[in-house]
Amino acid sequence: MYYSISSIIGQPKNTTTKVLLFATLKSNTFCYFGPGSQGLLSTHMKDLYHHIYEGEIFQKTSCIWHENAMMDFFKSVLINLGYTPKNEIKKVWQRGDQTVVICLADDFYTCRSVGTNPPLPDMFDSNTVVITDNRVLWPTTYQVIQLPESYFGIYNYQPQQQEWNPERRFNFGVNRLDNKRMILFLELISRTTKPDPRNVGDLMYPLLFDLDRDFINFNCWHWQSTNDSAKSFQDNFKKEFKMLPHTLQMLYQKAYDYMISLMPYRNHSFDFDQSQLTAWMNIVIETYSGESVIALSEKTFRALVTPAPWAIYSNRHTVAYLKGLGFDVLQDIFAHAYDPMTENNTGAFGDKIVDFYHLASTAVNQLKSKDFAAIKQRCQTAANHNQKLLAQMQANWPTDFANWLPSVIEKIK
Repeated sequence: MYYSISSIIGQPKNTTTKVLLFATLKSNTFCYFGPGSQGLLSTHMKDLYHHIYEGEIFQKTSCIWHENAMMDFFKSVLINLGYTPKNEIKKVWQRGDQTVVICLADDFYTCRSVGTNPPLPDMFDSNTVVITDNRVLWPTTYQVIQLPESYFGIYNYQPQQQEWNPERRFNFGVNRLDNKRMILFLELISRTTKPDPRNVGDLMYPLLFDLDRDFINFNCWHWQSTNDSAKSFQDNFKKEFKMLPHTLQMLYQKAYDYMISLMPYRNHSFDFDQSQLTAWMNIVIETYSGESVIALSEKTFRALVTPAPWAIYSNRHTVAYLKGLGFDVLQDIFAHAYDPMTENNTGAFGDKIVDFYHLASTAVNQLKSKDFAAIKQRCQTAANHNQKLLAQMQANWPTDFANWLPSVIEKIK
């Protein structure tokens, strides 16, 4: 019998130390997340986002530690089965002509070979097994094995703040900058305008950007930057804008020119959890979006357990998937008509990014005309239901995982 205990590194404050035990007996491997466990710590947890992991969902769930502990578990299994990592990221493992890909939270399309952009169905050969928490919407030439859905129980928690008192239209908060977040931010700014009171009736005079209509926090953190000064954040913003297609640069030029000197931009003093309860609608920007893979993170589950309306920009059919898992997606309050839409990068109506904000803004106007007490209670009911569902997932996980694992080992041994 082989035992491997994950190292206790970077343990969050005010949490109880728990130990994750990996036991391998012949080809039967078991991984157990103990009841009520607060911290499952991996050997490579390092806080690259500094204060980001101080947020309530990270502190109460230790979801990052759970995720990395699971990654370390599979690495241990693969090493014992004779696999070696293809690179230092250690997500793609090989043994002869066999390949195993381990990818959690991230879209597993990020595991493709550097410098290539193959269609997802043909990204790997038929001797490849992908183990992931992603939901894959297309058939593939390789085998994709999804973790039991109860894995999402790692996000089980109840927010301390429960009182929804909206003051502004949207809550939009983004820490890391990339192409998609850049477009979503500029689209929001471009469409949020008001007349200049000095030029009422002058149709030729440009509208003013109405930045106080929403709660906005746009940090411009970038992987390829020092991120140590306002200038470095502004440089990140400039570089990312130059990487946009020319048509979108033309479309968003005015918004970019107006915002560049304000980067990194924040127009409120709330922490993230407070800001979610102080807007009519939370704008959730998931890490990945596209057509074929649904990759969920704490961003989605934080919104689900917060008693306030939300809209999520993620992969196509994400809301339908969440509903299928049993979550209350508040569809009677907001129909999420953007969910089946595709991204065309046209900057025109009919494109997902444009319609996403238009539909959300329309929904907010409708909410304001309804009985606030009834809407507030409806949001609380949904949050309570979703909290209970995550708690049930967490309770089911040990048994689900133990039943799921043996057949997976058979496929990769």
